Amino acid sequence: MVETLMDSKKDPDILQYTNYRVFLRDYYEYKKKTSVAFSLRYFAEKAGLSSHAHLKLVIDGKRNITKNTVMKLIGGLGLSEQNAAYFENLVFFNQAKTEKEKQFYYALLLKTSPRSKLHKLENAQLRIFKEWYHSVILEMVTLKNFNAAPEWVARHLTGGVTPAQAADSLKLLSDLGLLLKTANGYRQQNKLLTTDDEVQDMMVKIYHQQMLKLTEETIFDIPADQRDVSTITFGIQRKDFPALKKHLQLMRKELLDFSVDAGDAEDVVQVNIQLLPLTRGM
Repeated sequence: MVETLMDSKKDPDILQYTNYRVFLRDYYEYKKKTSVAFSLRYFAEKAGLSSHAHLKLVIDGKRNITKNTVMKLIGGLGLSEQNAAYFENLVFFNQAKTEKEKQFYYALLLKTSPRSKLHKLENAQLRIFKEWYHSVILEMVTLKNFNAAPEWVARHLTGGVTPAQAADSLKLLSDLGLLLKTANGYRQQNKLLTTDDEVQDMMVKIYHQQMLKLTEETIFDIPADQRDVSTITFGIQRKDFPALKKHLQLMRKELLDFSVDAGDAEDVVQVNIQLLPLTRGM
Protein backbone atom coordinates (compact mmCIF):
# COMPACT_ATOMS: atom_id res chain seq x y z
CA MET A 1 0.00 0.00 0.00
CA VAL A 2 1.30 3.47 -0.88
CA GLU A 3 0.63 6.01 1.81
CA THR A 4 0.56 9.70 0.94
CA LEU A 5 -0.75 12.44 3.19
CA MET A 6 0.67 15.51 1.52
CA ASP A 7 -1.59 18.54 1.12
CA SER A 8 -0.26 20.71 -1.70
CA LYS A 9 -1.05 23.83 0.36
CA LYS A 10 0.59 22.73 3.59
CA ASP A 11 4.00 21.66 4.81
CA PRO A 12 3.72 17.92 5.57
CA ASP A 13 2.99 17.29 9.26
CA ILE A 14 5.19 14.49 10.65
CA LEU A 15 2.59 13.74 13.33
CA GLN A 16 0.18 12.51 10.66
CA TYR A 17 2.62 9.89 9.35
CA THR A 18 3.33 6.33 10.41
CA ASN A 19 6.25 5.85 8.02
CA TYR A 20 9.19 8.25 8.14
CA ARG A 21 10.25 7.41 4.56
CA VAL A 22 6.85 8.50 3.22
CA PHE A 23 7.16 11.71 5.23
CA LEU A 24 10.62 12.44 3.76
CA ARG A 25 9.30 11.76 0.27
CA ASP A 26 6.31 14.05 0.75
CA TYR A 27 8.49 16.74 2.34
CA TYR A 28 10.87 16.63 -0.62
CA GLU A 29 8.03 16.72 -3.17
CA TYR A 30 6.37 19.63 -1.36
CA LYS A 31 9.58 21.68 -1.17
CA LYS A 32 10.41 20.96 -4.80
CA LYS A 33 7.00 22.28 -5.87
CA THR A 34 7.19 25.39 -3.71
CA SER A 35 10.83 26.32 -4.36
CA VAL A 36 12.57 26.08 -7.73
CA ALA A 37 15.96 26.02 -5.99
CA PHE A 38 15.11 23.00 -3.83
CA SER A 39 16.61 19.67 -4.83
CA LEU A 40 17.56 16.41 -3.17
CA ARG A 41 21.18 17.56 -3.20
CA TYR A 42 20.21 20.82 -1.50
CA PHE A 43 18.11 18.91 1.05
CA ALA A 44 21.05 16.64 1.88
CA GLU A 45 23.48 19.56 2.18
CA LYS A 46 21.05 21.47 4.40
CA ALA A 47 20.88 18.45 6.71
CA GLY A 48 24.67 18.09 6.71
CA LEU A 49 24.60 14.74 4.93
CA SER A 50 27.59 13.70 2.83
CA SER A 51 25.55 12.12 0.03
CA HIS A 52 22.19 12.93 -1.52
CA ALA A 53 22.32 9.52 -3.22
CA HIS A 54 22.17 7.84 0.20
CA LEU A 55 19.17 10.00 1.11
CA LYS A 56 17.42 8.81 -2.07
CA LEU A 57 18.07 5.18 -1.10
CA VAL A 58 16.62 5.87 2.36
CA ILE A 59 13.46 7.40 0.93
CA ASP A 60 13.11 4.44 -1.46
CA GLY A 61 13.39 1.99 1.44
CA LYS A 62 16.71 0.55 0.31
CA ARG A 63 18.81 1.89 3.20
CA ASN A 64 18.29 2.52 6.91
CA ILE A 65 19.63 5.46 8.87
CA THR A 66 21.53 5.78 12.13
CA LYS A 67 20.79 8.00 15.12
CA ASN A 68 23.48 10.41 13.92
CA THR A 69 21.71 10.77 10.56
CA VAL A 70 18.37 11.15 12.34
CA MET A 71 19.74 14.12 14.28
CA LYS A 72 21.05 15.71 11.07
CA LEU A 73 17.72 15.26 9.31
CA ILE A 74 15.88 16.81 12.26
CA GLY A 75 18.06 19.89 11.83
CA GLY A 76 17.57 19.94 8.08
CA LEU A 77 13.81 19.57 8.43
CA GLY A 78 13.64 22.26 11.11
CA LEU A 79 11.39 20.17 13.35
CA SER A 80 10.16 21.43 16.71
CA GLU A 81 11.21 19.55 19.85
CA GLN A 82 7.98 17.56 20.00
CA ASN A 83 7.98 16.76 16.29
CA ALA A 84 11.67 15.87 16.43
CA ALA A 85 11.00 13.32 19.18
CA TYR A 86 8.16 11.82 17.14
CA PHE A 87 10.33 11.64 14.00
CA GLU A 88 13.19 9.95 15.87
CA ASN A 89 10.93 7.32 17.44
CA LEU A 90 9.16 6.77 14.13
CA VAL A 91 12.46 6.04 12.41
CA PHE A 92 13.38 3.37 14.95
CA PHE A 93 9.81 2.00 14.92
CA ASN A 94 9.95 1.56 11.14
CA GLN A 95 13.45 0.09 11.25
CA ALA A 96 12.87 -2.25 14.23
CA LYS A 97 14.06 -5.80 13.61
CA THR A 98 12.08 -7.55 16.36
CA GLU A 99 8.48 -7.31 17.55
CA LYS A 100 9.65 -6.43 21.07
CA GLU A 101 11.70 -3.54 19.72
CA LYS A 102 8.84 -2.40 17.47
CA GLN A 103 6.36 -2.40 20.38
CA PHE A 104 8.86 -0.45 22.51
CA TYR A 105 9.11 2.38 19.99
CA TYR A 106 5.39 2.22 19.29
CA ALA A 107 4.76 2.96 22.97
CA LEU A 108 7.16 5.91 22.79
CA LEU A 109 5.35 7.24 19.73
CA LEU A 110 2.06 7.23 21.58
CA LYS A 111 3.61 9.29 24.39
CA THR A 112 5.17 11.78 21.99
CA SER A 113 2.07 13.68 20.97
CA PRO A 114 -1.70 13.47 21.49
CA ARG A 115 -2.07 15.03 18.04
CA SER A 116 -0.36 12.19 16.21
CA LYS A 117 -2.15 9.84 13.84
CA LEU A 118 -0.99 6.86 15.88
CA HIS A 119 -2.43 8.32 19.07
CA LYS A 120 -5.81 8.78 17.42
CA LEU A 121 -5.74 5.22 16.12
CA GLU A 122 -4.66 3.89 19.52
CA ASN A 123 -7.64 5.50 21.22
CA ALA A 124 -10.07 3.94 18.77
CA GLN A 125 -9.76 1.27 16.13
CA LEU A 126 -6.41 -0.25 17.13
CA ARG A 127 -8.09 -1.47 20.33
CA ILE A 128 -9.89 -3.99 18.12
CA PHE A 129 -6.54 -5.69 17.58
CA LYS A 130 -5.18 -5.22 21.09
CA GLU A 131 -8.18 -6.62 22.99
CA TRP A 132 -9.36 -9.93 21.55
CA TYR A 133 -12.99 -9.87 22.71
CA HIS A 134 -14.08 -6.94 20.51
CA SER A 135 -13.99 -9.07 17.35
CA VAL A 136 -15.96 -11.80 19.12
CA ILE A 137 -18.65 -9.41 20.36
CA LEU A 138 -18.85 -7.99 16.85
CA GLU A 139 -19.86 -11.47 15.68
CA MET A 140 -22.03 -12.21 18.72
CA VAL A 141 -24.58 -9.58 17.68
CA THR A 142 -25.51 -11.84 14.74
CA LEU A 143 -26.60 -14.69 17.05
CA LYS A 144 -30.32 -15.41 16.82
CA ASN A 145 -30.71 -15.24 20.61
CA PHE A 146 -28.37 -12.27 21.16
CA ASN A 147 -29.11 -10.07 24.15
CA ALA A 148 -27.51 -6.61 24.21
CA ALA A 149 -27.31 -6.52 28.02
CA PRO A 150 -23.59 -6.36 28.98
CA GLU A 151 -24.20 -8.96 31.71
CA TRP A 152 -25.54 -11.42 29.12
CA VAL A 153 -22.64 -10.76 26.75
CA ALA A 154 -20.06 -11.26 29.49
CA ARG A 155 -21.72 -14.43 30.75
CA HIS A 156 -21.69 -16.02 27.29
CA LEU A 157 -18.11 -15.09 26.40
CA THR A 158 -15.24 -17.51 26.94
CA GLY A 159 -12.24 -15.89 28.59
CA GLY A 160 -13.40 -13.98 31.65
CA VAL A 161 -14.74 -10.70 30.21
CA THR A 162 -16.58 -8.49 32.71
CA PRO A 163 -19.93 -6.75 32.09
CA ALA A 164 -18.10 -3.40 32.20
CA GLN A 165 -15.71 -4.58 29.48
CA ALA A 166 -18.64 -5.86 27.41
CA ALA A 167 -20.45 -2.51 27.71
CA ASP A 168 -17.27 -0.64 26.78
CA SER A 169 -16.77 -2.95 23.79
CA LEU A 170 -20.30 -2.36 22.47
CA LYS A 171 -19.75 1.40 22.76
CA LEU A 172 -16.35 1.19 21.02
CA LEU A 173 -17.74 -0.89 18.15
CA SER A 174 -20.61 1.58 17.78
CA ASP A 175 -18.30 4.61 17.88
CA LEU A 176 -16.18 3.06 15.13
CA GLY A 177 -19.23 2.49 12.99
CA LEU A 178 -18.85 -1.28 13.06
CA LEU A 179 -22.12 -1.69 14.96
CA LEU A 180 -25.36 0.21 14.58
CA LYS A 181 -27.68 0.44 17.60
CA THR A 182 -31.23 -0.62 16.77
CA ALA A 183 -34.51 -0.83 18.68
CA ASN A 184 -33.84 -4.50 19.45
CA GLY A 185 -30.08 -4.31 20.08
CA TYR A 186 -27.34 -3.96 17.48
CA ARG A 187 -26.58 -4.94 13.90
CA GLN A 188 -23.30 -5.06 12.00
CA GLN A 189 -22.31 -2.31 9.60
CA ASN A 190 -20.22 -2.96 6.50
CA LYS A 191 -17.34 -0.72 7.48
CA LEU A 192 -13.68 -1.73 7.40
CA LEU A 193 -10.97 -0.77 9.84
CA THR A 194 -8.20 1.27 8.23
CA THR A 195 -4.59 1.34 9.39
CA ASP A 196 -1.41 1.43 7.41
CA ASP A 197 0.38 -1.85 6.71
CA GLU A 198 3.20 -1.18 9.18
CA VAL A 199 0.97 -0.64 12.21
CA GLN A 200 -1.60 -3.22 11.21
CA ASP A 201 1.06 -5.91 10.84
CA MET A 202 2.18 -5.34 14.43
CA MET A 203 -1.36 -5.18 15.79
CA VAL A 204 -2.43 -8.37 14.01
CA LYS A 205 0.54 -10.18 15.54
CA ILE A 206 -0.48 -8.95 18.99
CA TYR A 207 -4.02 -10.17 18.29
CA HIS A 208 -2.76 -13.62 17.31
CA GLN A 209 -0.68 -13.74 20.50
CA GLN A 210 -3.80 -13.01 22.55
CA MET A 211 -5.84 -15.70 20.81
CA LEU A 212 -3.07 -18.27 21.34
CA LYS A 213 -2.96 -17.29 25.01
CA LEU A 214 -6.75 -17.61 25.24
CA THR A 215 -6.52 -21.12 23.78
CA GLU A 216 -3.87 -22.01 26.34
CA GLU A 217 -5.99 -20.68 29.20
CA THR A 218 -9.24 -22.38 28.17
CA ILE A 219 -8.06 -25.72 26.77
CA PHE A 220 -8.62 -27.45 30.13
CA ASP A 221 -12.02 -25.81 30.69
CA ILE A 222 -13.69 -26.69 27.39
CA PRO A 223 -14.74 -30.36 26.95
CA ALA A 224 -12.99 -32.27 24.14
CA ASP A 225 -16.23 -32.76 22.20
CA GLN A 226 -16.63 -28.96 22.03
CA ARG A 227 -13.14 -28.14 20.73
CA ASP A 228 -10.47 -29.35 18.35
CA VAL A 229 -6.86 -28.53 19.08
CA SER A 230 -4.51 -30.72 17.11
CA THR A 231 -0.98 -30.67 15.72
CA ILE A 232 0.78 -32.35 12.84
CA THR A 233 4.55 -32.13 12.38
CA PHE A 234 6.19 -33.24 9.15
CA GLY A 235 9.14 -32.53 6.88
CA ILE A 236 8.83 -30.70 3.56
CA GLN A 237 11.06 -29.42 0.80
CA ARG A 238 11.74 -25.72 1.15
CA LYS A 239 10.48 -25.00 -2.35
CA ASP A 240 7.03 -26.33 -1.38
CA PHE A 241 6.50 -23.88 1.49
CA PRO A 242 4.73 -21.19 -0.63
CA ALA A 243 2.39 -23.86 -2.03
CA LEU A 244 1.60 -25.05 1.51
CA LYS A 245 0.73 -21.49 2.56
CA LYS A 246 -1.51 -21.13 -0.51
CA HIS A 247 -3.28 -24.36 0.41
CA LEU A 248 -4.05 -23.03 3.90
CA GLN A 249 -5.32 -19.73 2.45
CA LEU A 250 -7.73 -21.64 0.21
CA MET A 251 -8.83 -23.76 3.16
CA ARG A 252 -9.64 -20.63 5.19
CA LYS A 253 -11.92 -19.45 2.39
CA GLU A 254 -13.65 -22.85 2.31
CA LEU A 255 -14.28 -22.64 6.05
CA LEU A 256 -16.31 -19.47 5.50
CA ASP A 257 -18.90 -21.64 3.73
CA PHE A 258 -20.02 -22.64 7.24
CA SER A 259 -20.79 -19.01 8.10
CA VAL A 260 -24.53 -18.30 8.30
CA ASP A 261 -26.64 -15.18 7.86
CA ALA A 262 -27.05 -12.71 10.70
CA GLY A 263 -29.75 -13.91 13.09
CA ASP A 264 -29.26 -17.59 12.26
CA ALA A 265 -25.98 -18.22 14.12
CA GLU A 266 -26.07 -20.06 17.45
CA ASP A 267 -22.38 -19.81 18.42
CA VAL A 268 -19.29 -17.79 17.49
CA VAL A 269 -16.17 -19.86 16.78
CA GLN A 270 -12.62 -19.10 15.76
CA VAL A 271 -10.30 -21.38 13.80
CA ASN A 272 -6.61 -20.86 14.45
CA ILE A 273 -4.30 -22.49 11.94
CA GLN A 274 -0.59 -22.32 12.68
CA LEU A 275 2.12 -22.93 10.10
CA LEU A 276 5.57 -22.47 11.65
CA PRO A 277 9.02 -23.57 10.47
CA LEU A 278 10.57 -25.52 13.36
CA THR A 279 14.06 -25.70 11.87
CA ARG A 280 16.38 -23.10 10.42
CA GLY A 281 19.73 -22.84 8.73
CA MET A 282 19.75 -26.46 7.67
